[in-house]
Amino acid sequence: MNKTKPKKKDPPLTHKQQKAILRLHQMGFGTRRIQQRTGISRKRVRTFLQSQESPPKPPQNHKLSKLDPFRDQLSEKVQKGLSATRILRELRALGYDGGRTILALAVRSLRPKPTRRQTFRRFETPIADEMQVDWSPYRIPIQGHERVVHAFGAILAYSRKEHIRFYPDETQPTLFEAHVHAFQDFGGVTRRIVYDRPATVVLGSIGRDRQPLWHPRFLEFAKHYGYEPYLCRPRDPNRKGKKEKFFQLLERDFLRGERFDSFHDLNARVRLWLDEVANRRLHGTTRRVPDEVFALEERPFLIPLPDMSASVAAEETRVVGPDSVLSIRGTPYSVPASLANQKVQVRLFAERFEVLDSAGEIAFSREYVSPSEKGRLQIVPDHYSSLPRAKDCDSHEAPKEALLVRFPDLEDLLAGIQLRMKSLAPIHLRALLRMADTWGDKAFREAALRAQSFRRFDAYAVRRILEQAHPLPLAEPEPGLSAAARVLLQLGDVDQGSLDDYAHLDRAAPKRTDPEGSEGSTP
Repeated sequence: MNKTKPKKKDPPLTHKQQKAILRLHQMGFGTRRIQQRTGISRKRVRTFLQSQESPPKPPQNHKLSKLDPFRDQLSEKVQKGLSATRILRELRALGYDGGRTILALAVRSLRPKPTRRQTFRRFETPIADEMQVDWSPYRIPIQGHERVVHAFGAILAYSRKEHIRFYPDETQPTLFEAHVHAFQDFGGVTRRIVYDRPATVVLGSIGRDRQPLWHPRFLEFAKHYGYEPYLCRPRDPNRKGKKEKFFQLLERDFLRGERFDSFHDLNARVRLWLDEVANRRLHGTTRRVPDEVFALEERPFLIPLPDMSASVAAEETRVVGPDSVLSIRGTPYSVPASLANQKVQVRLFAERFEVLDSAGEIAFSREYVSPSEKGRLQIVPDHYSSLPRAKDCDSHEAPKEALLVRFPDLEDLLAGIQLRMKSLAPIHLRALLRMADTWGDKAFREAALRAQSFRRFDAYAVRRILEQAHPLPLAEPEPGLSAAARVLLQLGDVDQGSLDDYAHLDRAAPKRTDPEGSEGSTP
C-alpha cells in the first residue's frame, strides 16, 4: 500500500518579504496585488497579516481644512469636468489660499476612476523637427445661441508651445488660412507636420504599400512653406498624443461653462488664455514652461517664412447686379457702384471676403455678418456716393437741408412752403435754390426774408420780389417741368377751400405806408 508523501512546508518569510508585505498593505494594496508584486501566495500573505498583533492600517486622509469652505464649489466644478489647474485658479479668486497638491488629491477622489487604456510607446522629437495639427469641433454658446465652432490646434512637439484659433468650418481654404495664422504665430515652420487623413489633405492611398495620394493643392501649399507632410496610421490617436491632450486641456480649462459675445470675442479670449495660462504653465511631462523653451531653444531653428504668403482664399467669379449688390453665402452686400453690371473676382476667407475690380485691386472688403443678420441686405451708403441723386417728387428734405445750410434764417419760409404746397413743395424748394444761384445769396436772402415777413409761402412770391429789385433778361422756362406743373407752380397754391381760410394771413401781415400815404399789405 502506497503511503502519501507529507506536504512540504513553505519556508518562513524572510525579514525583507515581511517588510514588503507590510509596506504594500499600508499603501492600501489587497492580497491579490501584494501577490502580484512579491510573488508570495495570497494565503501566506493573509496568514502573515493575521498573525500580526496589530497590523498597520492604511493611513486615513487628513483633514483638508483649507478646502472645507470651498467643498460645494469644488464639487460643482469637478462635476463640470474642469481641469485641476482651472479649479485652482477659480478657487483662488474666491479666497482659497491652500496648495495645489491637496486640491489635486481632492479633485482626483471626486472624479470617477479612469478605465484602463491601451499601452503605447512614448517618444520625444528633436528641436524644430515636428508640429502636430488637428481639428476639434465644439458646441458653445455665442450671443445666447449654441453654435458649432471648429478649433484648429497646432503644437510644437519639442517645446509644447501651442496655437489655437476657432473657425466656422474645416474646408480646405480654411485649413490653409489656419496654417498661415499658426506659422505667423510661431514665426516659422518645423521640418515636418503630422496630420490625420482628412480629405482636404489626402485623397486616398494607392499601391500595395498604401502610399498616400496627396491633394494637389495641399501639396503645393506644403512646398511653398518648405515642410514635409506626414500622415498618422488609421485609428492611431496616440501618434498625435501631444495634440489630443491639449484639446482636452482646452475644453476643461477654457471652454466649459463659458459664454461668448461673438466669434471675435471667442478668438480674442482664447488668445489671452494661451498667452497667460496655457503657454506659461509648467508642463506636466517636460517640467518646463513652453514659452521659455520656445523662445530660448526652438524658435531660432524653425524654417523661416517666405516673403509672400501662399494664396489661401477660395476664388469665385460673380456678376454684380445693376443695384450694385452681390450675394455672398446667402447674404446680399452692397459694393461700390462702379462695379455694377460687371463680372468680378471674389476671394472668400474664413471670416471675411474681398471683391476685386477689373485691375485686380481690392475694391471692397469686410467681415461676414453674424448668423442673426444672415440673409438681410447690408448697405454701405458711400457705395452710391458717385451716383446722381434720383429725382423724387415726394421727398423735399434734400433741397430743404441745402437751403437751411446756406440760409438758416429762412426756416419759417421753408416750413410754410411744406405746409401749404404739400406734394408740390419739392418744386418750390428747388426753384428757390435756382434763384439763389442766379441772383446771388445776398439778393436772394433779402427777397426771401421779405416774403417770409409777409407770410407768402411760395417760390413765385420770392421771384417777383427779385425781379422788381434786380431785373434780369427773360429766362427760359423752368426745366424738367410739365405744362401742368408750371401752371400749378405759377398759381402758387394747391389746397382747396374758400378765401376765408386765408383771412388770418392778411391780419398777420405787417402794415406798411406807401409814399402817397396809403396803407397796404402786399410786397
